[in-house]
Amino acid sequence: MIPHQTIPLFGSLWWQSNIATLISIILILIWGKRNSWKQNRVLSYAIGVVLLLRYFWAEWYTIDINLWTIQSSLPLQMCGIAAILSGIVPFWRNQTAYEFLYFWGIPGALHSVITPEFTIGTEGPLFIEYYISHGGIIISALFLTLFLGMRPRQGSWWKIFLWTQPILLIIGLINYVLDANYMYLCVPPDVNNPFVIGRFPLHLIFLELAGILHFFIVYIPFGIKYRKQKIMLEDLHGS
Repeated sequence: MIPHQTIPLFGSLWWQSNIATLISIILILIWGKRNSWKQNRVLSYAIGVVLLLRYFWAEWYTIDINLWTIQSSLPLQMCGIAAILSGIVPFWRNQTAYEFLYFWGIPGALHSVITPEFTIGTEGPLFIEYYISHGGIIISALFLTLFLGMRPRQGSWWKIFLWTQPILLIIGLINYVLDANYMYLCVPPDVNNPFVIGRFPLHLIFLELAGILHFFIVYIPFGIKYRKQKIMLEDLHGS
């Protein structure tokens, strides 16, 4: 297994990487805000192509420099799966796939950028690729939501959380067979993050609690909207 690497929080490299990622996200969202829906549909395809090419390039590059291992390089981290969805959903606008991207991707990528842990190292351009991958997850999810009319369905936050549980069991079995640590089910992330508490198996409880909390937080704007719509319908029926 490839040793995981981190960078000092609030160090110069941390600030440079996070500011560059934030600026990139903001600029693309500003671009989308100024476009028509048709233009944004084309732009979403371009985003999807870039993010899919990023994935295939990263796979090729780690193989080429002999860093690819079955214990570390499969796209079985939560952000790894979300990164693939970030490239696929702009073309295949499946609602469930979008909701996994939205609920897994935005909180997961945000924490990965704030408290980064490089699971396949930082060799050569892999450092930049890490931020393109995680920033791309956020861009894709927000772009589809803000400009292309995709929305989490009512109550989807807890439904995606429930669907996550059998996926975690499958990943756990894969970890057992491969002696791996995908989704940090065996060993917690080696980062200074307030939601990473304790060692196995205690850390899993806190990661689960953090997961459902974050799912609910990113759902709140839509939950408020659905609540208002329900009240309006009740008022109409009452009158």
